[in-house]
Amino acid sequence: MAERAALLETRNLRKYFSTPRGLLHAVEDVNLSINAGETLGVVGESGCGKSTLGRTLLRLLPATSGEVLYKGEDVLKYRGKELKKMHMSMQMIFQDPFTSLNPKMSISNIIAEPMKVCGTVKNHTEMNERVHELMEICGLPERYVNTYPHELDGGRRQRVGLARALALNPEFIVCDEPVSALDVSIQAQILNLLMDLQEKKGMSYMFITHDLCVVRHISHNIMVMYMGNVVEYAPKDELFAHPLHPYTKALMSAIPTTDLNKRKRPRQLLTGEVANPINPKPGCRFAPRCPYATERCQQPQELVEAALQHKVACWRCIEGM
Repeated sequence: MAERAALLETRNLRKYFSTPRGLLHAVEDVNLSINAGETLGVVGESGCGKSTLGRTLLRLLPATSGEVLYKGEDVLKYRGKELKKMHMSMQMIFQDPFTSLNPKMSISNIIAEPMKVCGTVKNHTEMNERVHELMEICGLPERYVNTYPHELDGGRRQRVGLARALALNPEFIVCDEPVSALDVSIQAQILNLLMDLQEKKGMSYMFITHDLCVVRHISHNIMVMYMGNVVEYAPKDELFAHPLHPYTKALMSAIPTTDLNKRKRPRQLLTGEVANPINPKPGCRFAPRCPYATERCQQPQELVEAALQHKVACWRCIEGM
C-alpha cells in the first residue's frame, strides 16, 4: 500500500516572545509531518506551546525562525495573494466557542463571512445555499439561521465555529482544544462529526488537546510537547502500547479508568520545579521533574528514532538504560 503524501511539514520551527527578562521560548525546533487525510494529535500540559504552535503554522503569529512547508512550499515566505490563498486552504477551530464568535453577528453571517471576504460565491442566493448546506453538515437546524451566539449552548456554538472553518473548503484545520469546554456527550458528537468529515472530504487535522482519551480516539499520530519541545512522537497505537519518555509515562498514568482491575496501577507523580522558559538553559527541560535525571541530561536532547516510527528526545530511552 502506497504511503500518503505529507500535506504539511515543519522544519526547526521556533517561536519566541520578547519579555522584560529575556526571550520566552514558546516553541523550540519543532519538526512534524501531517499526511493528507490524517490527524496529528498534540498533547501536553497547559503552557507547553501547543496553541502557539498551531497559530504559528497558520501565520496568526509570526514565526521566529524555521520553515512551514505546505505541499512542499514554505508558507512563511508568502505575501499578499499567496497568503490569502493559503488561509483559504488552512483554517482553525478555536478553543472557546463563545469568544471566538462575533456576538453582534447572526449565525448565518458568521458562517458566510469567510465567503464574503474571499469572494468564493457569486451572489447572495448562492451564499445562502452554501450557509444552509454547511449548517446541515454540522448538525445545525435551519431554525438557528438568524440566531446569535449567546442564544446557543456550547455544543451548537462549536458547531458554528466548525461550519465557519469549513466555509472555504480547507484541506487542513488546526483544532485548538475544540471540545475541552463541552460536556462529555457533546464532546463525542463533535469528535465523531470531525472524523466523519475527514472520511468524506479527506481533510487533515492538527488536534490540540490535554486529554489523552480524546487524542487516542481521533488521532493517527501523536506528538507530546513539554515546554516548547517535542519529547515524543509516534503512531497512536505504538505510543499507548510503548510510551518511552518519563513525561509521557506520567501523562499516561493520570488517565482515569473505569476498569476496577486497573484502579490500583502505580501512578507516576511528578515532583520538582518547572524550568523557566525564559532564556532556558541547554539540556532537557523536563530534567528538574524527572526521577531519572543525571548530569547527562544537561546536554541538548535530540528527537531520535528509538523504534520504527517512534521518536523520543531522551538519551536514557534511546540507549535502553
